[in-house]
Amino acid sequence: MSKMKSNVALQKTKQGWQFIDESELETFVWDNLEEIFPLKPLARQLSIKGEICDILAIGENNQLAIIELKNTEDRYVINQLTRYYDNLISEQPFKENVDYNQEILLLAICPSFHRHNLIDKKYSRLNLDLYTFSLLCKNQEFYFTLGSIESQNETKVIEIKYKEVNLQNQQNDNIPEPPRLLLDWLGVLTNTELENLTQIRHQILSFDSRIEETVVNKSIIYASKYGKDKIRQCAEFCFDKKAKKIIFFLWLMIPNRQNKTIVRMQIDTMDDYLTYWRYIPLKSGSISWEKLEYLSLDHTFYSLPGNSQKFRYMTGFNSMFKELPPDNITYLKGWHLIFKQSSNQQLIVDELKNIIHQALQIWLQRVN
Repeated sequence: MSKMKSNVALQKTKQGWQFIDESELETFVWDNLEEIFPLKPLARQLSIKGEICDILAIGENNQLAIIELKNTEDRYVINQLTRYYDNLISEQPFKENVDYNQEILLLAICPSFHRHNLIDKKYSRLNLDLYTFSLLCKNQEFYFTLGSIESQNETKVIEIKYKEVNLQNQQNDNIPEPPRLLLDWLGVLTNTELENLTQIRHQILSFDSRIEETVVNKSIIYASKYGKDKIRQCAEFCFDKKAKKIIFFLWLMIPNRQNKTIVRMQIDTMDDYLTYWRYIPLKSGSISWEKLEYLSLDHTFYSLPGNSQKFRYMTGFNSMFKELPPDNITYLKGWHLIFKQSSNQQLIVDELKNIIHQALQIWLQRVN
């Protein structure tokens, strides 16, 4: 039994466990390809003649393998493999790596196969190999199992780096049980990320009993109800599947605006939710990137960790620090300022708590 190379995002269903989406299944198979078949990975999501192959791989003596993946049952997987086969035979990409004189391997990996797939395979002139997979949880450890539909005795088992999180085991001061969607997201986080995000959630929900935690369109919002079918929102979580990070938003006031405009702002959750933040508008076009303004620390002077000089955090487009310490600051696209990771995390933690407190106070003023 072997271990995988990277973490995986799963979700719990009534039937058991599954990958959070098909791209996550693809990532898992790609990372563990040599252990599963074995094959050497060649390309992912290759577009050829307007169609996209999930995975291309190399077998023994440079034999090409085409792998199609499905996270749920699908009745057209044989048709897809047939088209990909024809496209690749015609175009012959990667000729320096692939011997097209050999038979191309056609592999399908699905949780189950619709009977139409079996009929298509039966009458196909191509040699197709069909594999079913399942996810097992045993003693709080997760495993990917794979077996051929023609040889049930040969099963591969690979451990999945995922943990089921139960926030109710922690001291929570009567904080409500989290929704299933949030628990699925938490299982892919690092221990530090989990600890920090738990503290963020606790700070929000313990502030006022009127704040409710609700799943809306695959996001988790923190809001109170007022009037008929209206809410006052103060925070939101959503999941970035590519980065495997929970993205955090707060409703904050734009600095230095006379009309006190309140907008949805992203608190950047890179580097274990501790290192820096940035701000984005609620809707594209409502506030242009050029007009973005950074939240200042009351325009006071303070020292960056590890630097004896004092700098003032300025607001406005292309208006940064009075002096720039290159070891502590990085620019992105001319407007995005990042504090690099430092050993003094307490300062950053305290500032994050302060920003959340600001959002909660703004919410309180709006509901009272």
